[in-house]
Amino acid sequence: MRHFLLTLTWMLAATITGRAGDVTGLLRDQTQALAFANVMLYQAIDTSLVKFTYTDDNGKFIFADVEDGEYFVKATYVGLEDFNTEVMTINGTGRDLGILTLLPAAANIAEVTITATKPMLEVRPDMMVVNVAGSVLATGDDALSLLRKSPGVLVDNNENISLMGKSGVVIYIDGRPSPLTAAELANMLKTMSSNDIESIEIITNPSAKYEAQGTAGIINIKRKKMKNSGLNGTATLTGRQGQTTGMNAGLRLNYRNEKMNVSANNTYFDSRNYNWMDLNREQNGLGFLTQNENKNRNKGINTKVTADYFLSKKSTLGVIAEYNTDDFKMDNQSVTQLGNMGFSRIDSLLINNGLNTANSNNTNLNANYYYDSGNETTLNVDVNYGHFYRNNYSYTPNRYTTPDGNEVTSMFEVSTKSPTTIDIMSAKADYERKLGPGKLSAGIKSALVKTDNTFNFYNWVENNEVRNELLSNRFKYDEWVHAAYANYNLQVRKLGINAGLRVENSNTRGDLIASVPANDKIVSRHYTNLFPSAGLSYTPSDKHSFQLSYGRRINRPNYQDLNPFEFQLDQLTFEKGNPFLNPEYTDNLQLTHTYKQMINTTLSYSHTDNVITRLVDTSGVKGSFITWDNIAYRKTWSAGVSIPWQITEKWGSFTNLNGVHTRNNADFGDGKTINLNVSSFNMYHQQTYKFGNDWSGEISGWYTSPSIWEGTFVMRQMWSAGAGVSKKFSQAARLTVNIDDIFKTNVWTGESTFGGLYMNVKGGWDSRRVRVTFNYNFGKQMSNKSRNRNTGFEEEQNRIKKS
Repeated sequence: MRHFLLTLTWMLAATITGRAGDVTGLLRDQTQALAFANVMLYQAIDTSLVKFTYTDDNGKFIFADVEDGEYFVKATYVGLEDFNTEVMTINGTGRDLGILTLLPAAANIAEVTITATKPMLEVRPDMMVVNVAGSVLATGDDALSLLRKSPGVLVDNNENISLMGKSGVVIYIDGRPSPLTAAELANMLKTMSSNDIESIEIITNPSAKYEAQGTAGIINIKRKKMKNSGLNGTATLTGRQGQTTGMNAGLRLNYRNEKMNVSANNTYFDSRNYNWMDLNREQNGLGFLTQNENKNRNKGINTKVTADYFLSKKSTLGVIAEYNTDDFKMDNQSVTQLGNMGFSRIDSLLINNGLNTANSNNTNLNANYYYDSGNETTLNVDVNYGHFYRNNYSYTPNRYTTPDGNEVTSMFEVSTKSPTTIDIMSAKADYERKLGPGKLSAGIKSALVKTDNTFNFYNWVENNEVRNELLSNRFKYDEWVHAAYANYNLQVRKLGINAGLRVENSNTRGDLIASVPANDKIVSRHYTNLFPSAGLSYTPSDKHSFQLSYGRRINRPNYQDLNPFEFQLDQLTFEKGNPFLNPEYTDNLQLTHTYKQMINTTLSYSHTDNVITRLVDTSGVKGSFITWDNIAYRKTWSAGVSIPWQITEKWGSFTNLNGVHTRNNADFGDGKTINLNVSSFNMYHQQTYKFGNDWSGEISGWYTSPSIWEGTFVMRQMWSAGAGVSKKFSQAARLTVNIDDIFKTNVWTGESTFGGLYMNVKGGWDSRRVRVTFNYNFGKQMSNKSRNRNTGFEEEQNRIKKS
């Protein structure tokens, strides 16, 4: 059967490809590739425009499925002479135009300002791209806030990120999966300034080339890079004011000559934040009403140095060194009323004025070799090492008082010290070449992750910390994953075919070592999985294109979620991991229609087994605990449409609408079941306008209808709106002012019923803020970037938590 299908494919290609072909090429000036240059394909007989596109980040362009005939190509770029090719004949085999060099315009090049800009939103067949660098509202923001505003992306009250109604999304940084857990990732994104971000790529159904980790898809955050001759750079300063204050200052430098390119980026941040939550909990005929407020401060430095040495026109050797450090402090104040259900009677109060501190540092090193033969054959090799360390300290004074709070009836003071170390080593190789009428991609990867978590629990006795040996322990977790993939792309006239297979072998070992030897647990697993992917694309005309894709993916537990430590929030509430947590597996099916290469409509369905979710359950008569578990399955249906519209030359808009229906099902016994069916809707809308005298402005807003959060919570609607203005004072200086959550509506509420536990919760944060940002560019500035590298290190990084 396999040989028959291969033979049929080759016969089909041989029969049909003689009637159409691809026209490809690469644009550059006298020193470098040109990103986002305009490229047009014209009929030679009447000079009518046939197709329009622009170059990618590496200067490459492609006109797919060009019918037989005579054509010429025209390329334009601000500050450079227009380029026209000779008339060429397409007769089934397509044409590679090679390297096309655009020369400086006749005007004095020193007086030419390069102002080419990308649209805010790009809808591509395989992804949606949010071009942050061109947005007024994005200026001075942090990366997590940017994700809140991205189409189809939801950041919940615990700062977990979901995509198209599905959890299990993997965050990539510069094409590399982050090794951080949800909380750590949120902290890291909050320290990343939007001024350093070029774009956000949203990939809902990745091919076999991508890591199989992440059941909801991939969000890739691409940071700015510069690729201009000589020394150039950008300095940025941002200040913000809401209920709290914050600032960040950054400097990016780049030096380039014919043999090398070196760039450095350093950012200092100091951010204060405020959060609040009201929680009503009922169990066993008792009621518990908690009002919680916390104020926190996070400050630190992010540093990154990248160097590329051009061994030849075809080979490049590169290194990356990155170091991030931060110090965190949180003052937590909570008051819990203990009484009967309905609170007609209050028996006592539990008051906790606690303290949490943490300091962390993260080092990542990468060595890379890249070879491009120039005839669509490439080889990329990466070797990585990463070290993550975080030391957490918490102090929890539990004071029980009379209902009026005037008399302390009992007090239980506890504290914890929990250092965490994670070491990640990985190596990967990716190879691409033309094979027959299509293109073959193949690669291998191996990654080893070693985590070491120590948990020291202390009781306070006469103002001294006394270590509790029974509650103190150590958790070590090792994971070694080997992977290989192959992917083949074939274009047959108007039909595109993509098929791939990824195989991953996982070996894990979790070892819980108690301070007092007793019931030590070792959980060891070995499993191999296949992850197929396939896609069909059909373009009947220049106005319409269709794409059908399928993919199977895995979501492995975060490292700390496997740790069975019992972390006390107060004496009635604690949190613990689950060493027996299983990976979840998702099958995704997606149909996409694109109209005029702008309006994108998507229908998708996914089925997930062993869904990893957060559950809150009872513990004894009064207590509750938060843990992670697998629920039986989750089914998700979604529909979405993205509409970019350039109303006039100066006025543009973008609208994204998504509808999601989610069904969660599980039965844990003892009457603890989950059977939720919720339909939800979310919308994002943005308007941009360019005024005269170098002024520009934006307004945007988003809305989320009632939806499911984690396994059991039904959340109510949320919405928010923002606005911003920007002024250019010269070609080098820009001042931007914007405000987030103008109407202070970014408040989340929800309720959950699970077993004998009912909860109603409401919360918010310091979401209405004014930000002022000043940017200054020096040296030669162009909208080109140095090579963007996927080092293969990101998947492991994405699973580290920072708290």
